[in-house]
Amino acid sequence: MSIRFASAIALAVVVTPAVAFADGELPPRTIGVDAAVVLPLGDYGDIATLAVGALARVEVPIANKLAITGRVGALYHLTKEEFDGTLLFFPIYGGAKYNLGAGPDGLYLAGELGITIGYASADTGFGTASDTDSELGMTLGAGFRKGALDVRGALFIPDLSEADDPGIMGSVGFDFSTF
Repeated sequence: MSIRFASAIALAVVVTPAVAFADGELPPRTIGVDAAVVLPLGDYGDIATLAVGALARVEVPIANKLAITGRVGALYHLTKEEFDGTLLFFPIYGGAKYNLGAGPDGLYLAGELGITIGYASADTGFGTASDTDSELGMTLGAGFRKGALDVRGALFIPDLSEADDPGIMGSVGFDFSTF
């Protein structure tokens, strides 16, 4: 499923710019990077107190107010003392962003769906044990954009089968390229 999902995002990035728009006033396609912080809740919060990381981001407008988005990155978790180990998430998400204002700046709503690859290792007393797993995850939130600056808050659910264990994600991003 992840190969098909990635292929769909890649196809959208390549094909969408070829579509002709009558007014020709689409916002530019952008590539950026986001610094992210996650406050884990529920059972997720029983293991980690905070996650910090970075996400690469691409946005391809398909209409004046609507863009297809993709984000991929890594989140390192600060774990609680009871969990003597490491927890890393690698989200690979695609989604949509809807601008509430007239142009690319201002408030927006965003949702993403994709694969969260999780890596955990722990000291067992007999050595170190580790495991890697991938789950369907999502974010759902809102943000504000001003020029190249992007600030977003979202509900982060790394595993949709355990949607009652979300996190609150905040990110600050900067667009470093348009294409």
